[in-house]
Amino acid sequence: MDDYEDYSQQVHVSLMEKKLFFGIGEKAFYIIGFITLIICALTTIYAIVIGIAGILICRVICKKDPLTIDFALENLMQKDVYEG
Repeated sequence: MDDYEDYSQQVHVSLMEKKLFFGIGEKAFYIIGFITLIICALTTIYAIVIGIAGILICRVICKKDPLTIDFALENLMQKDVYEG
C-alpha cells in the first residue's frame, strides 16, 4: 500500500524556475524591447540607450524578487470590478 501513496518524484530545479532575461521576467523584457523598437523606428537609433536604461532600472527593481515586474503587470491587467 505504500507504493500507491508515494507520488513523490525528483524534479530537476531548472524545470521549476521561471525564465529570466538579464535578471528580469520574460514579459517585462519583451515589453521593454518592443517599446524600444518602436521608438527606434519613429525617432533615431539612439533610443536603444532608453531600452538599456529600462532594462537596468527593472533589474534594480527585481533584485530581491525577479518576478516583481511580472506580478505588477498581471495586477494592472486585472479588472477592478467583476460583474456576474
